[in-house]
Amino acid sequence: MSVAAFLLPRLLAHVKHVFADEDELLVATSWEELESFIRRKPVRVVMLDPSADGRINIPAVERLLKRYPSLPLMAYVTQTAPAFAAVAQLGKLGLEDVVLQRFDDAPEQFRDRVEHVQGNSLTRQLTAGLGPGLKELPRRLTRTIEKLFAQPHRYATSLDVAMEAGMSTISVYRSLEEAELGSPKRLIIAAKVLRGFGYLRDPGYSVLDVSMKLGYKAARIFSHHWVSVFGLAPARIRTRLTDEVAVERVLRWIKSADDSALPDLEGSTGSRRRRRRNRKSGSD
Repeated sequence: MSVAAFLLPRLLAHVKHVFADEDELLVATSWEELESFIRRKPVRVVMLDPSADGRINIPAVERLLKRYPSLPLMAYVTQTAPAFAAVAQLGKLGLEDVVLQRFDDAPEQFRDRVEHVQGNSLTRQLTAGLGPGLKELPRRLTRTIEKLFAQPHRYATSLDVAMEAGMSTISVYRSLEEAELGSPKRLIIAAKVLRGFGYLRDPGYSVLDVSMKLGYKAARIFSHHWVSVFGLAPARIRTRLTDEVAVERVLRWIKSADDSALPDLEGSTGSRRRRRRNRKSGSD
């Protein structure tokens, strides 16, 4: 889970206690830093207090709601009249979830609440489409593929998938091939491109922002992968693809694409790496 928080100190202290075992809790010290986290980090939930900087700032929250409408925003506030008034106003602007201090922020309840709001409908649709193939995999590899599509920024190579599953890379390739699910590289690219599709529907993100959020070394590599899957440039996403069409194209690409010529996140292709190894072995 990736949570970005901008809160009053006493609220932040409780959040740090509740989510102490999370390694991706990003603590902002200003509205500008919070938006920077949203744009460039793999944030899945934002937890904020409209008065986090010492005064109730409705325009700052409204800006986030307008620029990142698909990102779950949770207001975590104290039980005061000004906080209630701010939340009521923000509710009219689109804020859907509110947590009240000392009322519904008990640790287990709080964690469940955050887990509930961070679900990704595109991921659910895609994994459902992969369902028959996933059932043929070893259970540990199935869980890893599900994690890959839930948190694509954590994976860069087939070795990452193999280590997460506790299997050899050869076994992972063999299992995926037998289940007609492509290759680890193809699944990693598919997971990143699908999540990128979700990000780019929001007006606040640029292609560079999204490529950084997903762990790419360069935006051009992300764009290359994107065009390979969708057949059009990322900049045209907001007017050309629906969720259903995007998921359908990703599923079709996973099962039919040849990924040997596609660059990995570092910019190298399989054929280029083989040529380097051959040159090296020839000089020995």
